[in-house]
Amino acid sequence: MLITAPEAECGLSPDDARARHLRETVGLAVGGKFHVGIENGLRGIATVTTLAPQLTFTVAWEKSLQARLPLTVLIGLPRPQTAKKVLHDLASLGVAKIIFFESEKGDPGYLTSSLWKDGEWREHVIKGTEQACSALVPEVTRVGSLTEALIGLEANTWKLALDPYEATGAPEISSPAKAAVLAIGPERGFAEGERATLRQAGFAPQASASRISATASCASKPRRSSAARSCSRSCAPGRSTGRSTADHSAALRTSTDAAGCPLPLPITLRSFQPSGTGTS
Repeated sequence: MLITAPEAECGLSPDDARARHLRETVGLAVGGKFHVGIENGLRGIATVTTLAPQLTFTVAWEKSLQARLPLTVLIGLPRPQTAKKVLHDLASLGVAKIIFFESEKGDPGYLTSSLWKDGEWREHVIKGTEQACSALVPEVTRVGSLTEALIGLEANTWKLALDPYEATGAPEISSPAKAAVLAIGPERGFAEGERATLRQAGFAPQASASRISATASCASKPRRSSAARSCSRSCAPGRSTGRSTADHSAALRTSTDAAGCPLPLPITLRSFQPSGTGTS
């Protein structure tokens, strides 16, 4: 649950939706524990001290900030219902930045949706971040074209484009990089001009599977394994994993986060390691 610094000190008002959820849905009593985090700040374990009139709690904060996955996703602006899923799942995955671009094959009418006009998109990003028990909220921007989306990308990055029509096999990625950029086309696919733009920018085309995948499927994390579900239970508040906090390099190298839970890396980035990391 994301909270603000003042809320960490003063608690949540009784009519706050988060307070009602903790009382009525989760059923927390005094002494109950739950995860909290300040947006793009520290995470911690909160312990309820009072339920009324304010829901107040103390917080045992982590000693350091959570490591952010150095991944930027460029995605052709999809229909609003699909965009909601993409925002939630990419935030849950932990990407650093999401850039929606207006594609040549896209529908300009999507921009008139309340999702973008009224700022509803942020609600789905927050929910995805909270679902992952994270405090790192991705930066979300919307630009007018793929060319504009490519402006400002770091030079030392791995660049992959999901395009089953152009992919000829697994891309050869041998040089180290500090970050990665994944380009996903709109629901009707990349236009020829956009493919040329991606090639010129150094993107390697790759298919995520032998079948054509929907936009939301490309942006979604894979189904959790039994090991991940087991780790989810062992990482619950009050249970020790027996591991100390690891640095970002080690987390990527072992495909787990600092608490030992498997990282849901996308299939195209399973071998990704930033420069400076070794092999296990």
